[in-house]
Amino acid sequence: MDDKLQPVKQTEIEIGKPLAWSVYDKFGRLLLGEGALIESQQQIDALDTEGLFREGRDEAASRKPVSAEPVAGKRTPVEQVEDLPSIKLAIGDTLQLQDFSSGKQRYFVKLIGFLNKKSVLVSHPRHEDKLSFVKEGVGFLVRGFSGTKTYEFSSNVISVCLTPYPYLHLAFPPQVKTTNMRGSVRIKLRLVCSVDSEATGLKVPAIIEDMSISGARIHAGKAFGQVGDTVTVGLRMQVGGENQVFQVSSIIRNVHAENDSQTGNEGVMHGMQFVQSVSMDLTLLQNFIYKSMLGE
Repeated sequence: MDDKLQPVKQTEIEIGKPLAWSVYDKFGRLLLGEGALIESQQQIDALDTEGLFREGRDEAASRKPVSAEPVAGKRTPVEQVEDLPSIKLAIGDTLQLQDFSSGKQRYFVKLIGFLNKKSVLVSHPRHEDKLSFVKEGVGFLVRGFSGTKTYEFSSNVISVCLTPYPYLHLAFPPQVKTTNMRGSVRIKLRLVCSVDSEATGLKVPAIIEDMSISGARIHAGKAFGQVGDTVTVGLRMQVGGENQVFQVSSIIRNVHAENDSQTGNEGVMHGMQFVQSVSMDLTLLQNFIYKSMLGE
């Protein structure tokens, strides 16, 4: 075991909140990066096969502890007030419901649809694959994202329906607060990936150092393409307690020599832009990033 790592108890990991530190196994392999969101006890159990560890306090204190931060040179996101139809929500979008109790319990649900000025339909909240108890009249702060916008509004449950399947009717919000992130917020992580280059036909191992909803910074031992080349970034992440494999088409926007941020080894940093196509992989990946940002 790496002597710079210290054990982590399962009880130290809070469900529904982003990790305050990266989690490793006993061999020092990264399991989840700082800022990742744990959604269930099953996810923790699945990770805890070779023990759970984190960096020692001295090592962690020597790094800037951020999970989401503005990229240099980008403008600060601006809040606006809009109506719900103008946000162009999509059926199946993930929403976060946070209650107004002292514990600020959070649930992740799916958007089923809405009827303008009537109600918003979402799937029934679950905890560990069981329906959570939700009563009519309870209030929630609803958060989500659409494109490069985050949005939030307050609502309350006007009806709990169990047939033909469990779902909720939420009161239609008179207004919605939105923030256009413009790809300017990123999460720090250190994640192994592979890059398939269409130009060279090669598959190159690399490390993702941070990601935003619009792209990523990827460090590799050598350049895997030139500016303007289209590549496919393949990565594996824990989402919803399960390993998810993502294949995301990306365009190389800049390439320059830069040392690895942790090891100091020489290499090449690539600035990547995700191709905004109708892609389930891209949608799930963006959803993971927003969950990390919205789960403070």
